[in-house]
Amino acid sequence: MTDFMMHQRFLDPALNGDSQGDAAADPVWLHVNVAEEGAAKRLLDQAPYLDSTVAGILCAPDTRPHVEDFGKEYLIILRGMNLNPQADADDMVSLRIWCDGTRVVSAERRPVMAVRKQLEKMEDSTGPMSAAEVVVGLAVYLIENMGGPIDGLLEKIDALEIEALEGKPGDLRSRINHLREQVLYIRRYLVPMKQAVAQLQSLAQEWGAEKAARRLRQASDHLARHIEDLDAARDQLQFQHEEMVAAISDRLNRNMYTLSIVAAIFLPLGFLTGLLGINVGGMPGADDGTAFWWVAGGCATIAVLQLLYFRRGGWF
Repeated sequence: MTDFMMHQRFLDPALNGDSQGDAAADPVWLHVNVAEEGAAKRLLDQAPYLDSTVAGILCAPDTRPHVEDFGKEYLIILRGMNLNPQADADDMVSLRIWCDGTRVVSAERRPVMAVRKQLEKMEDSTGPMSAAEVVVGLAVYLIENMGGPIDGLLEKIDALEIEALEGKPGDLRSRINHLREQVLYIRRYLVPMKQAVAQLQSLAQEWGAEKAARRLRQASDHLARHIEDLDAARDQLQFQHEEMVAAISDRLNRNMYTLSIVAAIFLPLGFLTGLLGINVGGMPGADDGTAFWWVAGGCATIAVLQLLYFRRGGWF
Protein backbone atom coordinates (compact mmCIF):
# COMPACT_ATOMS: atom_id res chain seq x y z
CA MET A 1 0.00 0.00 0.00
CA THR A 2 1.32 3.44 -0.97
CA ASP A 3 1.96 5.96 1.81
CA PHE A 4 -0.46 8.87 1.59
CA MET A 5 1.70 11.70 2.96
CA MET A 6 5.08 11.51 1.26
CA HIS A 7 6.59 14.48 3.10
CA GLN A 8 5.85 17.82 4.74
CA ARG A 9 8.54 20.48 4.93
CA PHE A 10 8.37 24.00 6.28
CA LEU A 11 9.95 26.53 3.94
CA ASP A 12 11.56 28.19 6.95
CA PRO A 13 14.40 25.76 7.84
CA ALA A 14 14.16 26.77 11.50
CA LEU A 15 10.68 25.23 11.74
CA ASN A 16 11.57 21.79 10.38
CA GLY A 17 11.72 19.35 13.24
CA ASP A 18 10.32 22.02 15.58
CA SER A 19 6.95 21.35 17.15
CA GLN A 20 6.19 25.08 16.99
CA GLY A 21 5.73 24.90 13.21
CA ASP A 22 2.08 25.32 12.20
CA ALA A 23 1.28 23.67 8.84
CA ALA A 24 -1.99 25.61 8.65
CA ALA A 25 -0.31 29.02 8.88
CA ASP A 26 3.44 28.83 8.30
CA PRO A 27 4.97 28.53 4.81
CA VAL A 28 4.97 24.79 4.12
CA TRP A 29 5.19 22.29 1.27
CA LEU A 30 3.02 19.21 1.66
CA HIS A 31 3.36 16.42 -0.88
CA VAL A 32 0.93 13.48 -0.99
CA ASN A 33 0.22 10.39 -3.05
CA VAL A 34 -3.47 10.23 -4.04
CA ALA A 35 -3.51 6.88 -5.85
CA GLU A 36 -5.50 5.12 -3.12
CA GLU A 37 -9.28 5.31 -2.76
CA GLY A 38 -10.51 7.94 -0.31
CA ALA A 39 -7.48 10.16 -0.87
CA ALA A 40 -9.60 13.35 -1.08
CA LYS A 41 -10.97 12.88 2.45
CA ARG A 42 -7.53 12.11 3.85
CA LEU A 43 -6.15 15.17 2.08
CA LEU A 44 -8.79 17.42 3.66
CA ASP A 45 -7.99 15.94 7.07
CA GLN A 46 -4.29 16.62 6.55
CA ALA A 47 -4.77 20.08 4.98
CA PRO A 48 -8.07 21.53 6.30
CA TYR A 49 -7.32 24.87 4.64
CA LEU A 50 -8.06 23.28 1.24
CA ASP A 51 -11.44 23.65 -0.43
CA SER A 52 -13.25 20.36 -1.07
CA THR A 53 -13.44 21.16 -4.80
CA VAL A 54 -9.69 21.71 -4.91
CA ALA A 55 -9.08 18.46 -3.03
CA GLY A 56 -11.27 16.61 -5.52
CA ILE A 57 -9.30 17.99 -8.47
CA LEU A 58 -5.97 17.18 -6.80
CA CYS A 59 -7.12 13.55 -6.46
CA ALA A 60 -8.80 13.23 -9.88
CA PRO A 61 -7.72 10.15 -11.87
CA ASP A 62 -7.19 12.06 -15.12
CA THR A 63 -6.15 15.69 -15.61
CA ARG A 64 -4.90 18.01 -18.32
CA PRO A 65 -2.32 20.80 -17.84
CA HIS A 66 -3.93 24.10 -16.88
CA VAL A 67 -3.97 26.81 -14.23
CA GLU A 68 -7.18 27.52 -12.34
CA ASP A 69 -7.80 30.66 -10.30
CA PHE A 70 -9.64 30.29 -6.98
CA GLY A 71 -9.34 33.90 -5.86
CA LYS A 72 -5.99 34.21 -4.08
CA GLU A 73 -5.41 30.49 -4.45
CA TYR A 74 -4.29 28.73 -7.61
CA LEU A 75 -4.53 25.17 -8.84
CA ILE A 76 -1.74 24.23 -11.24
CA ILE A 77 -1.89 20.94 -13.17
CA LEU A 78 1.31 19.91 -14.97
CA ARG A 79 2.56 16.87 -16.88
CA GLY A 80 5.97 15.27 -17.05
CA MET A 81 7.74 12.26 -18.48
CA ASN A 82 7.47 8.99 -16.61
CA LEU A 83 11.08 8.23 -15.70
CA ASN A 84 10.19 5.17 -13.66
CA PRO A 85 11.70 1.81 -14.76
CA GLN A 86 10.05 0.04 -17.74
CA ALA A 87 7.98 3.15 -18.59
CA ASP A 88 7.20 4.06 -22.20
CA ALA A 89 8.12 7.43 -23.67
CA ASP A 90 4.48 8.46 -24.01
CA ASP A 91 3.49 7.30 -20.51
CA MET A 92 3.31 10.71 -18.86
CA VAL A 93 2.73 11.41 -15.18
CA SER A 94 0.59 14.16 -13.71
CA LEU A 95 1.64 16.57 -10.97
CA ARG A 96 -1.13 18.59 -9.32
CA ILE A 97 -0.19 21.65 -7.25
CA TRP A 98 -2.21 24.01 -5.07
CA CYS A 99 -0.62 27.25 -3.87
CA ASP A 100 -1.85 30.38 -2.12
CA GLY A 101 1.48 32.17 -2.28
CA THR A 102 2.54 30.87 1.14
CA ARG A 103 1.62 27.20 1.32
CA VAL A 104 2.03 24.52 -1.33
CA VAL A 105 0.23 21.20 -1.62
CA SER A 106 1.33 18.88 -4.41
CA ALA A 107 -0.15 15.51 -5.32
CA GLU A 108 0.88 12.58 -7.48
CA ARG A 109 -0.66 9.25 -8.43
CA ARG A 110 2.62 7.76 -9.63
CA PRO A 111 6.18 8.69 -8.65
CA VAL A 112 7.29 12.02 -10.16
CA MET A 113 11.07 12.40 -10.30
CA ALA A 114 10.83 16.21 -10.30
CA VAL A 115 9.45 16.04 -6.76
CA ARG A 116 12.36 13.88 -5.60
CA LYS A 117 14.85 16.26 -7.17
CA GLN A 118 13.22 19.26 -5.52
CA LEU A 119 13.26 17.51 -2.17
CA GLU A 120 16.97 16.67 -2.54
CA LYS A 121 17.72 20.34 -3.17
CA MET A 122 15.86 21.30 -0.01
CA GLU A 123 17.64 18.68 2.08
CA ASP A 124 21.08 19.96 1.09
CA SER A 125 19.99 23.58 1.76
CA THR A 126 20.22 24.64 -1.91
CA GLY A 127 16.51 24.41 -2.62
CA PRO A 128 13.63 26.90 -2.60
CA MET A 129 12.85 29.12 0.35
CA SER A 130 9.40 30.31 -0.73
CA ALA A 131 6.18 28.82 -2.06
CA ALA A 132 6.71 30.43 -5.47
CA GLU A 133 10.18 28.89 -5.73
CA VAL A 134 8.79 25.45 -4.84
CA VAL A 135 6.13 25.61 -7.56
CA VAL A 136 8.50 27.03 -10.17
CA GLY A 137 11.17 24.49 -9.26
CA LEU A 138 8.76 21.60 -9.77
CA ALA A 139 7.72 22.96 -13.18
CA VAL A 140 11.34 23.52 -14.24
CA TYR A 141 12.42 20.01 -13.22
CA LEU A 142 9.46 18.51 -15.08
CA ILE A 143 10.54 20.32 -18.25
CA GLU A 144 14.22 19.47 -17.79
CA ASN A 145 13.37 15.78 -17.45
CA MET A 146 11.61 15.82 -20.82
CA GLY A 147 14.83 16.22 -22.81
CA GLY A 148 16.14 12.65 -22.54
CA PRO A 149 12.95 10.75 -23.46
CA ILE A 150 12.05 13.12 -26.30
CA ASP A 151 15.58 12.99 -27.74
CA GLY A 152 15.43 9.19 -27.53
CA LEU A 153 12.14 9.21 -29.41
CA LEU A 154 13.59 11.45 -32.13
CA GLU A 155 16.58 9.12 -32.51
CA LYS A 156 14.22 6.18 -33.05
CA ILE A 157 12.42 8.13 -35.77
CA ASP A 158 15.70 8.98 -37.53
CA ALA A 159 16.83 5.34 -37.33
CA LEU A 160 13.52 4.20 -38.78
CA GLU A 161 13.88 6.61 -41.69
CA ILE A 162 17.38 5.26 -42.42
CA GLU A 163 16.00 1.70 -42.44
CA ALA A 164 13.24 2.75 -44.84
CA LEU A 165 15.73 4.43 -47.22
CA GLU A 166 18.02 1.39 -47.15
CA GLY A 167 15.09 -0.90 -47.91
CA LYS A 168 15.71 -3.08 -44.87
CA PRO A 169 12.96 -5.63 -44.20
CA GLY A 170 10.87 -5.25 -41.12
CA ASP A 171 7.46 -4.28 -39.91
CA LEU A 172 7.98 -0.60 -40.72
CA ARG A 173 4.31 0.23 -40.95
CA SER A 174 3.43 -0.85 -37.40
CA ARG A 175 6.58 0.79 -36.02
CA ILE A 176 5.80 4.07 -37.78
CA ASN A 177 2.23 4.00 -36.46
CA HIS A 178 3.47 3.27 -32.92
CA LEU A 179 5.91 6.20 -33.02
CA ARG A 180 3.21 8.49 -34.43
CA GLU A 181 0.94 7.57 -31.52
CA GLN A 182 3.72 8.37 -29.05
CA VAL A 183 4.50 11.73 -30.66
CA LEU A 184 0.84 12.76 -30.84
CA TYR A 185 0.18 11.68 -27.24
CA ILE A 186 3.13 13.63 -25.84
CA ARG A 187 2.34 16.72 -27.92
CA ARG A 188 -1.28 16.54 -26.79
CA TYR A 189 -0.15 17.40 -23.25
CA LEU A 190 2.82 19.64 -23.99
CA VAL A 191 0.80 22.29 -25.86
CA PRO A 192 -1.53 23.05 -22.90
CA MET A 193 1.50 22.59 -20.63
CA LYS A 194 3.16 25.52 -22.40
CA GLN A 195 0.11 27.69 -21.76
CA ALA A 196 0.04 26.64 -18.10
CA VAL A 197 3.74 27.48 -17.72
CA ALA A 198 3.12 30.93 -19.22
CA GLN A 199 0.37 31.54 -16.65
CA LEU A 200 2.62 30.23 -13.89
CA GLN A 201 5.31 32.68 -14.95
CA SER A 202 2.84 35.54 -14.44
CA LEU A 203 1.92 34.13 -11.03
CA ALA A 204 5.59 34.00 -9.99
CA GLN A 205 5.90 37.69 -10.81
CA GLU A 206 2.69 38.38 -8.91
CA TRP A 207 4.16 36.59 -5.87
CA GLY A 208 7.29 38.74 -6.14
CA ALA A 209 9.58 35.90 -7.20
CA GLU A 210 11.33 37.63 -10.11
CA LYS A 211 14.30 35.25 -10.10
CA ALA A 212 11.98 32.24 -10.22
CA ALA A 213 10.03 33.86 -13.06
CA ARG A 214 13.22 34.30 -15.10
CA ARG A 215 14.16 30.70 -14.44
CA LEU A 216 10.74 29.58 -15.60
CA ARG A 217 11.05 31.72 -18.75
CA GLN A 218 14.17 29.80 -19.74
CA ALA A 219 12.43 26.49 -19.07
CA SER A 220 9.48 27.68 -21.16
CA ASP A 221 11.85 28.23 -24.09
CA HIS A 222 13.05 24.62 -23.73
CA LEU A 223 9.44 23.45 -23.65
CA ALA A 224 8.71 25.39 -26.85
CA ARG A 225 11.70 23.70 -28.49
CA HIS A 226 10.39 20.29 -27.43
CA ILE A 227 7.04 21.08 -29.03
CA GLU A 228 8.75 22.23 -32.23
CA ASP A 229 10.79 19.01 -32.28
CA LEU A 230 7.62 16.97 -31.87
CA ASP A 231 5.92 18.93 -34.67
CA ALA A 232 8.88 18.20 -36.95
CA ALA A 233 8.84 14.53 -35.89
CA ARG A 234 5.12 14.30 -36.62
CA ASP A 235 5.66 15.71 -40.12
CA GLN A 236 8.64 13.39 -40.64
CA LEU A 237 6.60 10.34 -39.66
CA GLN A 238 3.72 11.47 -41.86
CA PHE A 239 6.13 11.77 -44.80
CA GLN A 240 7.58 8.33 -44.04
CA HIS A 241 4.09 6.87 -43.90
CA GLU A 242 3.13 8.46 -47.23
CA GLU A 243 6.37 7.26 -48.82
CA MET A 244 5.74 3.74 -47.56
CA VAL A 245 2.15 3.74 -48.86
CA ALA A 246 3.35 5.11 -52.22
CA ALA A 247 6.02 2.38 -52.44
CA ILE A 248 3.47 -0.34 -51.68
CA SER A 249 1.07 1.12 -54.25
CA ASP A 250 3.84 1.37 -56.85
CA ARG A 251 4.90 -2.24 -56.26
CA LEU A 252 1.29 -3.40 -56.52
CA ASN A 253 0.78 -1.45 -59.75
CA ARG A 254 3.94 -2.96 -61.25
CA ASN A 255 2.76 -6.45 -60.38
CA MET A 256 -0.68 -5.80 -61.84
CA TYR A 257 0.91 -4.36 -64.99
CA THR A 258 3.08 -7.45 -65.43
CA LEU A 259 0.08 -9.72 -64.98
CA SER A 260 -1.87 -7.66 -67.53
CA ILE A 261 0.87 -8.11 -70.15
CA VAL A 262 1.02 -11.85 -69.48
CA ALA A 263 -2.76 -12.09 -69.79
CA ALA A 264 -2.70 -10.08 -73.04
CA ILE A 265 -0.13 -12.49 -74.51
CA PHE A 266 -1.94 -15.66 -73.54
CA LEU A 267 -5.46 -14.46 -74.38
CA PRO A 268 -5.26 -15.08 -78.18
CA LEU A 269 -3.20 -18.21 -77.61
CA GLY A 270 -5.82 -19.53 -75.23
CA PHE A 271 -8.56 -18.74 -77.73
CA LEU A 272 -6.68 -20.56 -80.53
CA THR A 273 -5.91 -23.67 -78.49
CA GLY A 274 -9.44 -23.73 -77.13
CA LEU A 275 -10.87 -23.53 -80.62
CA LEU A 276 -8.69 -26.40 -81.85
CA GLY A 277 -9.58 -28.47 -78.81
CA ILE A 278 -13.31 -28.72 -79.42
CA ASN A 279 -14.45 -32.29 -79.94
CA VAL A 280 -16.32 -32.01 -83.30
CA GLY A 281 -15.74 -33.50 -86.70
CA GLY A 282 -13.94 -31.68 -89.49
CA MET A 283 -11.10 -30.29 -87.40
CA PRO A 284 -8.17 -29.50 -89.75
CA GLY A 285 -5.06 -31.61 -89.19
CA ALA A 286 -6.83 -34.18 -87.05
CA ASP A 287 -5.27 -36.99 -89.09
CA ASP A 288 -1.94 -35.24 -89.81
CA GLY A 289 0.98 -36.35 -87.60
CA THR A 290 2.78 -33.01 -88.01
CA ALA A 291 -0.25 -30.80 -87.22
CA PHE A 292 0.72 -30.43 -83.54
CA TRP A 293 4.10 -28.96 -84.46
CA TRP A 294 2.47 -26.56 -86.91
CA VAL A 295 0.08 -25.36 -84.18
CA ALA A 296 2.89 -25.06 -81.61
CA GLY A 297 5.04 -23.11 -84.06
CA GLY A 298 2.12 -20.84 -84.91
CA CYS A 299 1.47 -20.12 -81.21
CA ALA A 300 5.15 -19.35 -80.65
CA THR A 301 5.17 -17.03 -83.66
CA ILE A 302 2.08 -15.20 -82.40
CA ALA A 303 3.65 -14.84 -78.93
CA VAL A 304 6.88 -13.43 -80.40
CA LEU A 305 4.96 -10.98 -82.61
CA GLN A 306 2.97 -9.81 -79.57
CA LEU A 307 6.12 -9.30 -77.54
CA LEU A 308 7.66 -7.26 -80.36
CA TYR A 309 4.49 -5.18 -80.64
CA PHE A 310 4.37 -4.51 -76.88
CA ARG A 311 8.06 -3.68 -76.85
CA ARG A 312 7.75 -1.21 -79.72
CA GLY A 313 4.70 0.33 -78.06
CA GLY A 314 6.73 0.95 -74.88
CA TRP A 315 4.70 -1.37 -72.69
CA PHE A 316 7.85 -2.70 -71.05
